Amino acid sequence: MFFSAQFSVCVSTPAGAINYTTSSENKFVTYENSTEGTKIDYPKGWTVIRQYGLAFLSPKENDSDTFREGLVVARGSIINESIHKLADRVLRFYNSSLIDFRLNESKGITIHGNPAQSLIYTFSIPGNGTIKAMDLGTTENNRVHVFRYTAQESKFDSYLPTIERMIDSFKSVE
Repeated sequence: MFFSAQFSVCVSTPAGAINYTTSSENKFVTYENSTEGTKIDYPKGWTVIRQYGLAFLSPKENDSDTFREGLVVARGSIINESIHKLADRVLRFYNSSLIDFRLNESKGITIHGNPAQSLIYTFSIPGNGTIKAMDLGTTENNRVHVFRYTAQESKFDSYLPTIERMIDSFKSVE
């Protein structure tokens, strides 16, 4: 790993302290919320929003860009089901609710040393064309964590290294 200059800022909010750390070398910042127990690096310039979990959205590429690629991180309590059974339930839901849903890949993987399930699929959004998505679900610290990456199909591979770096940096800090 190379040396990079860093600085930190701590912001107090009603929801707890949120820390942002910026690295001038790699242009990533760290989002950390002690109340929700989440720490993750994301690209500087991306938008962070709290909707359906914690979302990180890429900047618009130009004025005609209608879809912002991004990653949603959600968590929930552990229930008495394996991550693979939860994935099967999610697939049934997607198959009945997403337009032109097509599963490309479903496989068991490991994230941070924990069993996980990876789903890669496509679906259509009117006005945005075909969307390619990757869902990764795992359990850590007695929680289910789901990472959902969505991109226009033609841009999926170009954003994937950034998304993988974000997921690799994720820490559940409880």
